Amino acid sequence: MYSSGGFYPHELEQSLRFNDDDSAYLSRTPASAGNQRTWTWSCWFKRGSLGSYQNLLGTEYNTGGGNYGGYITIEDTDKLRVYSNLSGTVQTHITTNMVFRDVASFYHVIVVFNSTEASAADRVKIYVNGSLVSYTTTTAPSLNVQGQLNDGERHDIGSLRANGSNIWFFDGYLSEVNFIDGQALDPTDFGEFKSGVWVAKQYTGTYGTNGFYLNFSDSSNIGDDLSGNGNDWTPSGLVATDVMLDVPENNFATWNPL
Repeated sequence: MYSSGGFYPHELEQSLRFNDDDSAYLSRTPASAGNQRTWTWSCWFKRGSLGSYQNLLGTEYNTGGGNYGGYITIEDTDKLRVYSNLSGTVQTHITTNMVFRDVASFYHVIVVFNSTEASAADRVKIYVNGSLVSYTTTTAPSLNVQGQLNDGERHDIGSLRANGSNIWFFDGYLSEVNFIDGQALDPTDFGEFKSGVWVAKQYTGTYGTNGFYLNFSDSSNIGDDLSGNGNDWTPSGLVATDVMLDVPENNFATWNPL
């Protein structure tokens, strides 16, 4: 462990490296659906390649019999998309105006989904490094709609599973992954500004039934959930050496894909 001299309120120690050539991902199938109207996703990520679809979180997507599913993904335009589809009808389609093309640094992204908000513009909020970012609204979720993320289907981190096959593999590093079931939270629950720099803060609240916390501290149990819920994830294409010391507070130099 390195020492930051006390500057950081919460020192992240590990990240998990996803190599798209290894078809690497984590998977979990909840015992039942959670709150599909209100949830918060928070993670730090550093990209390893650009210009391709790379999924962060997705529920199993079926484009054959049912045409349903949802995901948080980075598009081939390097923008972030939040999407949900049920029976061929797009429920949510939000894409950031911001592009994510810095392969040398970690981004902190929070996606807050809350279809109970009166204003359609407030039903999906995306924060990057503590600041709310603008987005293109193709389809905002309807009032009280149940999106497909946090349903009872299989979920993957680092890929999207469509029609039984994994696609859209993430390439890069993930650290400090939190999913909060049933709450629409603020950036200050996960970070804070210090000397003008957005840094991680330990989340201390509750997680809800399907919530989880992954900090990748145990290389022998990569998908271990530390929220207290026991919502562990199963790794595929990932090994102990993919647990890295490359974190936002101790950012390593990596090859630039450009």
